[in-house]
Amino acid sequence: MKSRTFFALGMFTIGLSISAQSLPEAIKLTQKEQFEKADAAFRTLVTGNPANAEAWYYRGESYFANDRLDSALLSYETGITANAVFPLNYAGKGKVLRAQGKVAEATVQLDKALALTGDKTNKFTKPAQSDAYRAVAAALIEGKDKQFTAAQGHLAKAIELDPKDPANYILRGDAYFEADPRDGTTPLENYKQAINLDALDPLPVARKAFMYYRANNFNGSIQEYTNAIAIDAGFAPAYRGRAEAYLKARKFTEAAADMNKYLELNSGSMSARVRNAQFLFLVGKYDESLTEIGKLEAAGVKDLTLLRIKGYDLVEKGDTVNAKTALDSYFAQQAADKVLASDHEYYGKALVLAGQDSAGAEAMLKGARMDRTKDFLYMEAGKTFTAAKAYNSAIQAYQEKIAAKPEVNDWYYLGNVASRAKRFGLADSAWTQYISKQPNIYQGYLYRARAKAATDTADVKTWVAKADYEEVLRKMKPEEQEKSKADYEEALNYMGLYYLYDKTAMDRPKAKCYFEKVSALGANTSITKQVNEVFLKMKELKDVTPSACEIL
Repeated sequence: MKSRTFFALGMFTIGLSISAQSLPEAIKLTQKEQFEKADAAFRTLVTGNPANAEAWYYRGESYFANDRLDSALLSYETGITANAVFPLNYAGKGKVLRAQGKVAEATVQLDKALALTGDKTNKFTKPAQSDAYRAVAAALIEGKDKQFTAAQGHLAKAIELDPKDPANYILRGDAYFEADPRDGTTPLENYKQAINLDALDPLPVARKAFMYYRANNFNGSIQEYTNAIAIDAGFAPAYRGRAEAYLKARKFTEAAADMNKYLELNSGSMSARVRNAQFLFLVGKYDESLTEIGKLEAAGVKDLTLLRIKGYDLVEKGDTVNAKTALDSYFAQQAADKVLASDHEYYGKALVLAGQDSAGAEAMLKGARMDRTKDFLYMEAGKTFTAAKAYNSAIQAYQEKIAAKPEVNDWYYLGNVASRAKRFGLADSAWTQYISKQPNIYQGYLYRARAKAATDTADVKTWVAKADYEEVLRKMKPEEQEKSKADYEEALNYMGLYYLYDKTAMDRPKAKCYFEKVSALGANTSITKQVNEVFLKMKELKDVTPSACEIL
């Protein structure tokens, strides 16, 4: 849902020479995402009456909904020139500036919109004032520095002025949902209020569907999009939304059918074809997506979404040459505040394809830090750093993952890479955390034992790993002893060495017992060879009768 532009026909119309039906028809085309047709309709309107500020405003809204911010800004500014006391174009301009990250400049425009709205000499009707407050509210929830509280204040004023305008409740529902996606009750109440006010408008029903989609309730989303289509079978965004919900529900045939219907309803629309290229990527049809992108580029379409998806497609195809090139071009042209977490994710993958593992891992970290739902990228970055032997960077990645959303295997990976970095104290603490969450499996004890054993030297043996190796022997099931002979042998051998060499606990009969277990196990490792050829033949053990060495 790119914009919160609702195209409720405003009440500001002053001396229009256009027909009463022309502007609503143009607005309807935008609602249906038929942006090229909408642009042609608005061009006719403003050409016929260039002084009409309202037509310029809604043309700007159409551009904004299609993510053409420069064109939207030009339309709003032309509307301001046409009628300097018409507040909506100031609100529109402020919205673009906020989307561009220019918060201070945007505030000047929004304050101007509010001042004009409240100026009694302008004699605006209450519905007209309501439109202006809603437009300012819509601007405040654009950009990264979203001001939900202030927006809700303006929406309360808009509803007070015009309690029967559904657009006010739709935007209020959106604002509540974006502020707290976990609370679906309040947004739903507002969408229902909008539906009660206009049961023939598919838009609030589609908003409900999108809310369910964001909450991962894909069946609920599909049903609500179906309800929107029942209201208006020509409402193309509902087919696109339902296609995406079907995709998430892994109903690929239904998803493809809905996307084809979306394209049919938007026949000839380049914008719809851009969305189709993106959809083809989502369903894993990378070659078809690239073919569509190629056709659009050949037709002269310049769209950064296309360049983004082209890079994604090439990454998924494992194109080691062209993936990075495409995404380099994308990043060179895309405004920093428009870069997505997934852009960093795929750029990281492209760098890895190009053999730049550490740089790729750094890019993945950027994506993880931008979007908390992409915490898996911390793990991907950690694994990539590890492959590049950048162990300290891998440690940092795993620690950030634990800070963001700890899961049991995070400590497994942290302990593993900390040992590789020879940071055995950190490895010990990581394995301790892992064991606390998986106390009944042997692996955590084994890895902690290794970290502790690594702190001993040839000259100084503290045997601090003994307790953990004993736990390995306790925890390993018979089938695990057979399947993972090397792990079992390692623990047996350590215990044999402990009872052979530790001065305070020396017990040669026990040592021989453990070494004989190693020999009988037959793991055929270097340990097996050393036990058979050295320890069991050394004079200190050769004639010793083994004692019991079971771990209770």
